[in-house]
Amino acid sequence: MKRILSLMIATFALACSGPEFQEPGEEGASVEGAGSESIATQENAVTYSLCGSHTLNCPVGYTRVGQLCSSHCSALGYSCSPLGYNETLCFKPDPIVGTISATPTNVRINLDVTQTGTTNICFDVSGVTEGEVWLSVNNQSEVLFARGDNFCQAAPWITAGNTFAFKLYSGRAHTTLLATATVTGEGYRGGTNPPPQCGPCQSGYSCFCGDRVCRREGTLCP
Repeated sequence: MKRILSLMIATFALACSGPEFQEPGEEGASVEGAGSESIATQENAVTYSLCGSHTLNCPVGYTRVGQLCSSHCSALGYSCSPLGYNETLCFKPDPIVGTISATPTNVRINLDVTQTGTTNICFDVSGVTEGEVWLSVNNQSEVLFARGDNFCQAAPWITAGNTFAFKLYSGRAHTTLLATATVTGEGYRGGTNPPPQCGPCQSGYSCFCGDRVCRREGTLCP
C-alpha cells in the first residue's frame, strides 16, 4: 500500500508539471476515446496516464487510482469540463509470485529409533502481503500449515510411507495456488545404535543410496 501511495503522489506531481511527464519515446499512438477525443498514452510503465474528459477505462492489468485536472492534458487540448478532470491515472500492481521448498524432500526415518522425521519448509511471496501454506497428506483434505510472507518453519512429524504436499497459496482466500513442495517419508531399520547419518541435504537432494552422501534425486546410485 505504501508503494501504491508513493507512486500516486509521484504521478500526480509529474502530471501537473507539464509536457515533461511523457518522456521521448514513451508516447504511444493516439487511441480514440468517447466521442471524437483522442487519448495520449504511455506504454510499459507502472503508472499509465490517459487524457480525456470522459470516463476512461484503464488498460488490461491496470487499476484506476485517480482522476485530476492537469496542466499536462490541458496543454494537449483536453478541457477539465464538464466533469472537473481531464486525466485518468492507472496503476499496474506487481505480479503475484511465490516459491516454496522443502529440505529434505525425502525424509529417511530409522524406525528402530523413532517414528517421525523432520523437514524444513521455506516459502516466499511477492506482489501480495502474505501467503498461506496448506498441507495435504496422501492427497487428503488440506489443513493450514503456515501463514506469512517470507520465512521457514519445521515439520517434525513426517512419517514413513506417506506423501506430504505443502501448497503455497496467494493471500488468505485459498484459491490461487502459487507453488507446491512434495515430501515423502521413507522408513528403514538402522538399529538402535546406528552409524552417523547423511544430511541434512539441500532441496532436491537426499541420501537414497544408503552411503551417507547427498545426491540429486532421480539420479542413479554408484
